[in-house]
Amino acid sequence: MKSKFINAFKDVLREQILDKNTVHLDGLGQFEVVHKKQTQKKYENGRVAMIPPADVVEFKSEIRKADEDK
Repeated sequence: MKSKFINAFKDVLREQILDKNTVHLDGLGQFEVVHKKQTQKKYENGRVAMIPPADVVEFKSEIRKADEDK
């Protein structure tokens, strides 16, 4: 069973991402919407497919591995 906090956090995160806002969590990282332009993908058989533009959510971590801190 999910806790009330997790459900509330998920709802706020979803709401902010839909509004194309960046969500930053101190010490953890940030979620942000990044727009990907339309591109072409060429296959080995010569076929070309168009990949439509899209908004995607990316997470950038602030957590560093223990080895990086030394």
